[in-house]
Amino acid sequence: MTLRQDLLTSIDSYQRTWAITEYPTRVTSEEVDRVECFKSFVSSTQDCFLRSHQVGHITGSALVVNSNLTKVLLTHHRKLGMWLQLGGHADGHHLVHEVAMTEAIEESGLNNLSFLSYEWDLFQQKVSRPLPFDLDSHVIPANAKDGEHIHYDVRYLIIADQETAPIVSHESHDVRWFTISEARHVTQERSMHRQFDKVEWLKAKLRI
Repeated sequence: MTLRQDLLTSIDSYQRTWAITEYPTRVTSEEVDRVECFKSFVSSTQDCFLRSHQVGHITGSALVVNSNLTKVLLTHHRKLGMWLQLGGHADGHHLVHEVAMTEAIEESGLNNLSFLSYEWDLFQQKVSRPLPFDLDSHVIPANAKDGEHIHYDVRYLIIADQETAPIVSHESHDVRWFTISEARHVTQERSMHRQFDKVEWLKAKLRI
């Protein structure tokens, strides 16, 4: 449980913020259910970080935003054919925020990235690791290599100090900056819109 405890601690911190603060959707049953789902899964197996755990595994994602929280950087995922945040498999690494940052750098080609620390400004909470920005579990369809399985995606908010043109990696059809309004039109995924809602709420609360 030692390696898993870091993630469980992060999920507890997430629960004390997004799930139980003044954020407008904090009391939805879906938010509470997501937290409990993640806790249950991580606690259930020491293989939760391994892609070889075929029932499901942890992934780390980054919603990259510009410095004034008006734009998001999305990738048009080559396999899924959808506009999504950047991210990938933990592949055994238990510090999921590091997974998210590594994936953000590799999939965007940007190196001017940092975690947006909002925990103390909004929630008066000190945390030892970057605070997850969102949690989402979703089914990945079967393909030639893997059967259907679940991604337990831990998402972080990462800021680029300038809107540098990204470099498209082999994992993407395209990587592009969008205004929040534009982003809402290129994807209808509910979990993506939930992240956009959170960005807009943070911008208003932080007065950026």
